[in-house]
Amino acid sequence: MKRNIITLTLLLFGISVSAQGIFDALRYADNSINGTARYMSMAGAFGALGGDASSIVDNPAGLAIYRSSEMTITGNFMTVQTNSKWDQAASGSKFNFNINNAALIFAYVDPMRERGLVASNFSFSYNRLKNFHRYADIRGGESLNSMTDYMAGFTNGFAESALEKTDSYDPYDNINVPWFSELAYQGYLINPGAGADSLNWYSLLANGEKSTGRYKAVESGSIDEFGFNYGANISNVLYLGAGFNLQSIDYAITSVYGEQFQAGGNFVLKNNFYTTGVGVNFKFGAIVRPASFMRLGLSFHTPTYYAMTDRFYAEMDYDIQHVDNKRYVGTAKAPSGYASYSYRTPLKFQASTAFIIGKSAIISFDYLFTDYKGSTRLKSEVNETDVFENGNAYALDNDDINKYALSGHTFKAGAEYRLSEAFSVRGGFAYQTASVGDNAIKSVPLNTIRTDMEYFKDQGSIYGTGGFGYRHEGFGIDLTYAYRQKNELFKPYETTAFNASKVVTNSHNVVLSLSYRF
Repeated sequence: MKRNIITLTLLLFGISVSAQGIFDALRYADNSINGTARYMSMAGAFGALGGDASSIVDNPAGLAIYRSSEMTITGNFMTVQTNSKWDQAASGSKFNFNINNAALIFAYVDPMRERGLVASNFSFSYNRLKNFHRYADIRGGESLNSMTDYMAGFTNGFAESALEKTDSYDPYDNINVPWFSELAYQGYLINPGAGADSLNWYSLLANGEKSTGRYKAVESGSIDEFGFNYGANISNVLYLGAGFNLQSIDYAITSVYGEQFQAGGNFVLKNNFYTTGVGVNFKFGAIVRPASFMRLGLSFHTPTYYAMTDRFYAEMDYDIQHVDNKRYVGTAKAPSGYASYSYRTPLKFQASTAFIIGKSAIISFDYLFTDYKGSTRLKSEVNETDVFENGNAYALDNDDINKYALSGHTFKAGAEYRLSEAFSVRGGFAYQTASVGDNAIKSVPLNTIRTDMEYFKDQGSIYGTGGFGYRHEGFGIDLTYAYRQKNELFKPYETTAFNASKVVTNSHNVVLSLSYRF
């Protein structure tokens, strides 16, 4: 049964590739405003203030502000609500508890010195930089557009014999055959043309036949950082800091995309994708106190250099009821896939200012620049073939980063008012711009071994926060509510045939920090 197909340019390389473009790369490139309850209550606007265990993550010079040693731990109770609007409205929610921060800070202050090196401070800390936890449910309506059209276009140029498994030939071992096409063929979702048209492929759906699509996904994991920092207080005017950090990525997504056909039958494509990575970076910062009521901060974060490993698996359930007047029911399975590569995150600059109003109030502002376009890069760990730029199988992905990634801008503002010696109230607001342009598309190499074709396009985030703190004789307790709204656009596969779904993810965080200064 023939209908219009999606025309794609066929690019065949000398090795099967697992790259999936800019959206995979940028997933790990930005961080959330996450940390201690005090830090989050002021929307993370601590770059010029310091004196908080999470402020050191942004500006290691904040460690030099400490006048006493401290132990702190922070728990985060998080509920994530995801609302989507494709052809239908849908929502999903997920609860998670995690430790945001644990830190041990040693302050070595010379009480007899007012000039020169007044204090040398050290810290060892754990910080959760980002949570991936989310459940999404995105529902389409009846449409003439089907993933089977995309599958057919993906398979154009192949003879049917390239997809047929025999006792002596397995298409999954053919480095030119995309696993996405092979699953579609095994599931009877696409058919080849006849005669001179035999290298063109067509959806099984009849002309004018509609289908209804639905996507569901469960995400989990985090980006964590283990920091080793040093801070120096020079004459109580200049505060310097440097840090060496180990970061880890742990991300998993189980996704399901299915379609129900108007004339009967359906398919469900299931993908399991898991990524781990370990990386290192350095951070440098300074805080200057030009006047007693004012502080200025500046920090620089090198890119994080990661060694990454992806693992993925896909299968497709099908119930096809109108091919040659026969019914085909079963499950097509792809082999487990694996990829090992290097990943470089963006470099970052932060500028901050804070105003100390007497002994009662603080107002602070931070600006963070993130170089998504110029710094983010992927690179294979082996040189596959000279076809790739510099032997890099991820050259196409890096080209898309150059074309579609943006420079990121994060604006933070926070305030604190001390009601008494023991009690303080706080509030904050932040805005994070999109990491990718509106014109970004998901470019998939046509011999890919990945079968997860969906993507979420970042549209920016806003934060609203508030909380209070109590401190007495060295003991401190801080409680915060932090709200984040992340806006995205979603497509189950790349096509101009329909508009993207709007997805809004609302994160509600109740954060509790316990600390002791000694």
